[in-house]
Amino acid sequence: MKRLVTVTGPITAAQLDGYLIEERLLDQIMIQVSDRGDGNLEVAFQERDQRYLSQFSAAQQAEWLQEAMIHIEAGCPLETPDGRSAWITDAVPARPQSSIKAMRPARQEHDLPPALEFLRRS
Repeated sequence: MKRLVTVTGPITAAQLDGYLIEERLLDQIMIQVSDRGDGNLEVAFQERDQRYLSQFSAAQQAEWLQEAMIHIEAGCPLETPDGRSAWITDAVPARPQSSIKAMRPARQEHDLPPALEFLRRS
């Protein structure tokens, strides 16, 4: 299971500059990475870039997105829309709580019932 995270915790979306995929053709074209919450990441071009991307075939766009996913899984730099650094990580399943309880720390004096307090040395 993969998760998108920043230093402050999990996030649902990050982006990747297309320059890392195809230097000249995709420079300043941002590729959106979304965490759907089920451990799968989804990549897509942002809506604002669709007009520019319409000059390329759907097969070419799909190839670029596939290459972007390979780069993302390899640990390439991501950022949030506001410019903070982000990355993917493997989600660690919650550790089940142990049924073993910690022992009470030893006390300096023995606990004696009130009727036997006279046995305590002063």
